[in-house]
Amino acid sequence: MLSQQKADDDLLSVYGKIVAIIVLLIVLLILGARYINTAPNLTSQSLAFEHNRLLNVLAMVRSQWLTTGRPDKMLLSWYDVAPNVLTNTKGNAGTESSKNGQLSASAQLDYTEADLIGTNNWVTLSPNGWPIVDTYDDQGCKQLWQQLLATSATELSLTVVYQKTEKVCRYVSPNQSSLSYQLQSGRVIFLSAEK
Repeated sequence: MLSQQKADDDLLSVYGKIVAIIVLLIVLLILGARYINTAPNLTSQSLAFEHNRLLNVLAMVRSQWLTTGRPDKMLLSWYDVAPNVLTNTKGNAGTESSKNGQLSASAQLDYTEADLIGTNNWVTLSPNGWPIVDTYDDQGCKQLWQQLLATSATELSLTVVYQKTEKVCRYVSPNQSSLSYQLQSGRVIFLSAEK
């Protein structure tokens, strides 16, 4: 009788472990489904972030174009690490700055860890000072994205389409959010995917 009771206890223990594993799998499935449902929203947020970056870069390029005498081409150089990494004069890493956003006297930019990318990154400009493509096709739009934002459109899984009649580069995310850049006017339009 003792062996029967031990066998029953072992069987209950196995059933308890099976139930615990099933509950764990159900919880993981629910979390996985929620993650999959939010992934397109994250992609849309990523394109919205790129929209703001593009607006800032275009404003900077046009401003620089005006101050340098309105050239046909300009060199854009980007650092592959954040250029706001500061080092004080003692060599200790820190982010010393004053309250008004100016660097303190003991702080300086440290580019020793940064690699300059795009050292041959010449962007062609329209007569109005807006960056334009070198070739009027999808590849030209991909290249312009790379030149302006120092990232590849494929890294964000963007589909790139050049609309010939309007002279617009259109960047579409997997969830159908889109960012359009009008080459002649410099206008940027962001359309989010509505559900």
